[in-house]
Amino acid sequence: MFAAVAALVFGGLLQAVPSGTIIGEVKAPEKGSLSQPVRIVLLPPKYTELWNRQVQTRIDNYWEIFKPEFIANKERFVEFNRMAQVEAFRYVTSNMRRDLGDAASKLMKDAPANGQFDFSGIPFGTYQLLVLATFNGRDLIWLKTVEVQTEIPIFVDLGKPVS
Repeated sequence: MFAAVAALVFGGLLQAVPSGTIIGEVKAPEKGSLSQPVRIVLLPPKYTELWNRQVQTRIDNYWEIFKPEFIANKERFVEFNRMAQVEAFRYVTSNMRRDLGDAASKLMKDAPANGQFDFSGIPFGTYQLLVLATFNGRDLIWLKTVEVQTEIPIFVDLGKPVS
């Protein structure tokens, strides 16, 4: 009897966690090519929240410091918004490396020259796909929410950069 119960308990613990695959391609927004490296990060919910807080905090700080500049020249705010996102990207990826150690490499990639990427063995859940690339000397950020709820590979169309 004990052996049967132990087999059921340990058998349940050793079952594979359902996981999926995310594939996609980073494309230049216009004719031309992206400078290497193109950094791609899959943010679990904890780090999505950290990303959102960091971006908002940096934008708030820039607003307080440069408010007269933004009022006089509204287009400058777009530049500072992009800068806040790039700084938040670096902050979040640094925290992921520190917190997760070697496991962070499963959630962070540098895309090859063709821009294709894939993340496999990703546990079911909601993630933010975050991409940082340079195009014509300007940093660009793509952000896409991805729901992993099936073992069938999910193709992500990044669309246009958010900044």
